[in-house]
Amino acid sequence: MDNIVREVLKTKIMGLKATAFQDALDRIYLSIYGEGNFQRVKQKHDGGSDGIINGETVLAVYAPEKYILNDFKRKVRADFESYTKNWEATHSKWEVVTNLESTAQMIQFVNMLKNGASLICIDGLLQKIGKQTWTVKTAIFRALDIPDHYLSNDVISTVIEDLIQISTQDDPFEPYEKPAYIQDKIELNVSEEHVATFMDEYEDSLAIFPIVSTVVKSKSNADVAAIRNKVRSTYTSLSGKFEKRLDELVKIMCQSKSIDDYYSHNMRIVMVYFFEQCLFGKKPKSEVNR
Repeated sequence: MDNIVREVLKTKIMGLKATAFQDALDRIYLSIYGEGNFQRVKQKHDGGSDGIINGETVLAVYAPEKYILNDFKRKVRADFESYTKNWEATHSKWEVVTNLESTAQMIQFVNMLKNGASLICIDGLLQKIGKQTWTVKTAIFRALDIPDHYLSNDVISTVIEDLIQISTQDDPFEPYEKPAYIQDKIELNVSEEHVATFMDEYEDSLAIFPIVSTVVKSKSNADVAAIRNKVRSTYTSLSGKFEKRLDELVKIMCQSKSIDDYYSHNMRIVMVYFFEQCLFGKKPKSEVNR
C-alpha cells in the first residue's frame, strides 16, 4: 500500500475503540480468511475468545479508550486465564490483537504468558492487510466504510509496474488525450450486440483514465514503450472477436493475479485505456486521418 492509503487505513483503525474495534476486526478477518476459516464469537460469555482463526488460534482483542500498561496487563491476563480454562485444550494458539502501537513491555508480557503467543499491533495489522489481494483489500475498505477511490491510484500504479516487468522496449508512447473518434472505433471493433455494453464500460472507465495517464507519464519513455509493444504484440497474437481477444489480453497481462477480481478489473481499465490510445484494434478513418 502507498503512504496515503496506509495512513487512511491506520487512522480509521486506530480511531476505533472497545467493541467498535472488535466489530471492525471481525469484518477485516472475515474478508481475509473467509467464513470457513474465521469464526466470530459473541462478545458476551465468550469464554476468553474474541474470535477463532483456522479452528486453532484464539484471539484476544484490546482497544482501550486510553492506553495504560497496567490496564493492558490486567485485561490480557484475564483473557489468557479464560483461554487456558476454556479453549487451550482444543485450540493450541493464542494471539492478542490491538490497534495500539506496540511497546517492548506489551510484547514481553504476552510472550511471558504463553510460549509462542503473538501480539499483533497496528503495524502488524496493516502489514497483514497489505499482503492481501486487491479484491480482499477492497472488501476490507468497504467493510470499514472507506471509499474505494483511496485504492485507485495504488492499484493502477501496481498494474503499470507489473506491465513494465513483463514488457520489452519499443517506440515511445503518446500522451493521453480523449480522442474524438472513440465512438467510431468502438463500433468498428465491438460486435453490434455488445456495443452498448462496451460503451457503458468505457464511460465508467473514463473516471480512472486521468489516474492511468498520470501514472504512465511518471514512467520512463523506455518503460512505457515496452508496455506499448507488449500490449500490441500480445493482442495481435490472439484470434477471435474483439471481445474475446480483450478478455484473453487482460488474463495474460494479469498473469498469476488473474484470480484477484479487483486487480483484474483495474488491469482491464488500463487495457481499455490503451485501446482508446490506438495500441490495438481496427482504426476507423477518423482515427487514421487525425
